[in-house]
Amino acid sequence: MSFTACEDYLDVQPDTGFTAKEVFKTEKDMQSAVAGVYTLMLSEDAYSNRLAFVFNMNTDVEMSGVATNTVNVNGSDLACYEPKPYWTTLSSTWNAMYKIINLSNDIIEGIENSDIYKAASKDTPSDVTQLYGEVKTLRAMVYLDMIRIWGDVIFRTKSSSGGENFAVGVTDRNEILEFLIDDLKSVEPLMKYANELDYGVERASKSFNQGLIGLLALTRGGWTLRPDTNNPASIGQMQRGSNHELYYDIAIQYLGKVIDEKHHDLKLSYRDFWIKQNNWETPVDDDVLFSLPLLKNSTGEYAFYIGVPITEGSHPYGGASGNLSLAGTYLYSFDNEDLRRDMTCAPFSYDEKLNQLIRLDLARLAVAKWSKLYMDDPLGSTSGKGTGVNYSWMRFADVLLMYAEAVNERFGPRDDARECLKRVRRRAFDQTKWSVKVESYVDSKTSSESFFKAIMDERAWEFGGESKRKFDLARWNKFGEVIYNQYYKMLNWGRVANGAYVPGIDQVPGSVYWKNIPDPKNASRTILDIQGINEILQARPAGYTEHVFATKWYSLNNETASYEPINDIKWSFRGFINYNNASAVSPNAPLRYLCPYPSKVITDHRGAIQNYYGFNY
Repeated sequence: MSFTACEDYLDVQPDTGFTAKEVFKTEKDMQSAVAGVYTLMLSEDAYSNRLAFVFNMNTDVEMSGVATNTVNVNGSDLACYEPKPYWTTLSSTWNAMYKIINLSNDIIEGIENSDIYKAASKDTPSDVTQLYGEVKTLRAMVYLDMIRIWGDVIFRTKSSSGGENFAVGVTDRNEILEFLIDDLKSVEPLMKYANELDYGVERASKSFNQGLIGLLALTRGGWTLRPDTNNPASIGQMQRGSNHELYYDIAIQYLGKVIDEKHHDLKLSYRDFWIKQNNWETPVDDDVLFSLPLLKNSTGEYAFYIGVPITEGSHPYGGASGNLSLAGTYLYSFDNEDLRRDMTCAPFSYDEKLNQLIRLDLARLAVAKWSKLYMDDPLGSTSGKGTGVNYSWMRFADVLLMYAEAVNERFGPRDDARECLKRVRRRAFDQTKWSVKVESYVDSKTSSESFFKAIMDERAWEFGGESKRKFDLARWNKFGEVIYNQYYKMLNWGRVANGAYVPGIDQVPGSVYWKNIPDPKNASRTILDIQGINEILQARPAGYTEHVFATKWYSLNNETASYEPINDIKWSFRGFINYNNASAVSPNAPLRYLCPYPSKVITDHRGAIQNYYGFNY
């Protein structure tokens, strides 16, 4: 019997050479095996590339312009909610994730069968119990990401042994989430905090375990797209699992542990936090709970693909594509005094001499959190990707806002929920502004509805460019509503900028204006002074150059002799709402945010798995 089919998605022999038949003789053996899990996580098909940005979908935060209604065979149509099962990246990522899971299962069994683990105290944490909990936590993280991408997935918690992997079906996502929550609860007491571990937050710690339990519980208690099994061509419906209150209570308990145990905080300013990230520094007792340990000059594309674009030149920083973009409207959603805005949104790029160039459009706003120019020790003039800048998968700010969300869901805007939101906003504003921007702002949210809206907004402002928005919108059952509103927001900004009247919209930034000024940090370079962001201007200030913004979003189509939105508005959300179907779309309609199972998975499983949600296969 041949096992080639199952090897594609559940390797019989892990890449490290370790198998479940072996039993760990020493703690060093365990450490080496667990390090192998991290190695697999850092592959391009997993967290070095695909999970970092490829699986982004267009939202009101991250946005990639799609200018055509024609299917793109390379799979980039994922951004506009039309991924195809034959897209090879879906298959390669599916396989990569199961390699991680399979190796984790082997290691878990190997530790359980070892004399070292059997002899270890089950009352106090040790290096051995930490390693055991660590690999279980990593496995849960990978399963969660698979669920958030595909919905129901194949679920295995035992080492693969070959033939049993044929024709296995998927397991309901709620069943998987419930298992993972209980599994992580069982190992949490015997894990160590980041400040007790070598490599700190680059290893899965007790605090990360607790935070992940909270996120798993919010995912289980939240909404998810479910298929119509009687009609595979149907998009399906958003549903919430039964007994969701229990899972919000679990989230409150474990997220509360992270907060109460005080091993993480928001000590660094928002700017200093990101500067340190770009310089390969991640303090163990600050914002990051878990960071994928990417390798300098080897893996990772933060500050290259995600970050401020830089043209390669004689300077020592090398090039950066900055291809991951933010929606142009997102820049204007911030309070002008929010310190996060200019560390999140970069309406510029750098030329080969490191002078700033204007770069602002509907979907061309760069992510300012990452830039090679922040590096004190640049990577070199010909450096590209492989920056080694870590991928911070969970931050303490995330924990604070998830806790506030869970408490509000169960009890309304209770004082502890308010304080969590205030802690995040205190870092976002100068202390002189706290009375109005923090205290009064949060205290004004007196209903569950208004407080939840504040949480939605805060997560957008806090995590821009970090690929969290799509997951948040799904579990809140707000995906369709937000994308519907974003489509019409861009459309109406273009109309108003061209003189039309739209109720509720008085002014929009039709243009911004810029001029070059000397860079105060380097007299040989220039930076941009941009007017029209803090306040909307109707005329060009003297000495400034006009950069047309929303005005060009709605222009004359010479072929039809009528004004229409530009193609990026027509088609960037086309799998849900587009120029042809907009009048028939409701903001309450389900949005297909899940990906199809790869075609090869369908074939290999011989009928045990099939695609729904209207995907062709």
